[in-house]
Formats: sequence, structure tokens, C-alpha cells
Amino acid sequence: MTKLKAKDIYDLYKEFHVPKNVIDHMVKVADVAEKLCDKFIKKGIKIDKELVVKAALLHDLLRVVDFKELKLKRVKQRITSEDLEFWTDLMEEYKEINHADLAAKILNKRGHKHIANLVKKHFVTEIDNLKTWEEKIVYYADKRVKGKRKVSIKRRMRKSTKEMKKKLIQLEKEIKKVLKG
Repeated sequence: MTKLKAKDIYDLYKEFHVPKNVIDHMVKVADVAEKLCDKFIKKGIKIDKELVVKAALLHDLLRVVDFKELKLKRVKQRITSEDLEFWTDLMEEYKEINHADLAAKILNKRGHKHIANLVKKHFVTEIDNLKTWEEKIVYYADKRVKGKRKVSIKRRMRKSTKEMKKKLIQLEKEIKKVLKG
């Protein structure tokens, strides 16, 4: 596995024309995840913090493939015709695969299998497949951030099913229990 550096992450943002609002979201998720890692480590629980932060910084790398339509007002940046063409092509070519699976596939091909695993596991339907604390932290941190603001699980998941809300609240309780104990 090649070591992924900050510049490599930035280069991936450029390569995949990641919208600024999506980058802002990933940066905030990484911040929340890093703080959670610090709390786990302080409790004596072994966490691969570097892996968690890098996965959080890449978890929505290809988020545009899930957009039903491009809402350009939400993309708070100057949009070039190259951006628009890239996003449109991406949405068309990969309409059958979700953003987490696609990003994981690309990261895996590039030799970042551990990061790819965490990126894949952040997808909302993966909640029943979370095994490690690293997977749970990236997943939970993402669900705590709406846009670039940290919010409660209840607020973030307002439009989720009752069952999904219940599972998320259970995950939150599991994390809090470990951090209190």
C-alpha cells in the first residue's frame, strides 16, 4: 500500500472535480472523527487515527454520482464547463453504483485498501456491517455532520426511516458508553 499524503488527497479532489461544499463537508467529518479518535485513544482503545482521518477526508470523493440532478446553487464555487462536463459524465456512467462503492473501488485499485474499506462502510445502508471502531467512527462522524456543521443525529437523520434512526441512536449509545466507561 502506498502512503497517502495530504497532497495526494488534494490531487484526488482536483482529479475528480470534487465540489467545494463536498470538500467542506469531508473536512468537517474528518475533524469530528479525529476528535472521536482522540477520545478513544485517551480511554486506552487502539485506533488507527491516521487511517480514520484520511478515510473521512475521502468518504464523499465521488458524491456527485448519487445526485439525481446537479443543483449548482449548492456548489458554492465558480463552476467551469470542465467541472460540469466531468460531473455529468460521472453521473451518467456510474448511475448504477453509489458514491461509496465507486470511491472504494478506485481507492482499492490505487493501493489504498484500508481507506477504501472505511469509505465503503460509511454508506448509510452499511450500518449493520460495521465491525471495527474505525468503521464506526467514520460512519458516525459522517452522520453527525450536515453540510459543514456538526448536528445531532436526530436532526441529521430527520428524513431517515424509523428503523435507521433507531440503529443510529444505538450506535451513538455504544460509542458514548465506551467513552464514559
